[in-house]
Amino acid sequence: MDIKNIHEIAKNMNNHFINSYLEQMYNYLGHRKDSFLYIFVYLINQQKTFYNIIETGCTRKTTDFDDGMSSILFDRFINFYDGKLSTVDISEKNCNLCRQNVSEKTYIYNMDSVQFLYNYSKYNNSNPIDLLYLDSYDIDWNNPHKSSLHHLKELCAIIPHLSKGSIIMIDDNANNIGKGQYVVDFLENIGATLLF
Repeated sequence: MDIKNIHEIAKNMNNHFINSYLEQMYNYLGHRKDSFLYIFVYLINQQKTFYNIIETGCTRKTTDFDDGMSSILFDRFINFYDGKLSTVDISEKNCNLCRQNVSEKTYIYNMDSVQFLYNYSKYNNSNPIDLLYLDSYDIDWNNPHKSSLHHLKELCAIIPHLSKGSIIMIDDNANNIGKGQYVVDFLENIGATLLF
């Protein structure tokens, strides 16, 4: 599945959730719109009855669709298809805002993301991880090292809980620079498949 033609693929699915996403959210998400669309189409094509999604860095704004709306998007998805979203954020303010905008199927943890991921089995049942969305630690584009290293730590912490078929999606990347640059390098070394 090619991300370049994902919009056409999605429209041809004639899927209620996808149609709703295209009508209500797609045009507001800026450069993220096709990435989220791709992930939703990919997950739907798995035809599961329960989806387990983990996110680092929860919704922190509800007025800016180009920043921090992923918790709300994932919550809508798991309420349509059934599942669970576990999201972790070190900011109590962000966690409180997120709680006000998601359903009871979303579990919000106010703590360090690396610690949460390392101890993931304490917080979750045995459902395999379908999607790991890494979006914590704001990036400084002039000095991306700290954010990139943090996301590599997150991957190291959760990797024992990932299985074949788990998808890892990382926000804020441009031309191999960004939050995911070290994660991508590591995943390439272990032979992971690049989706987009």
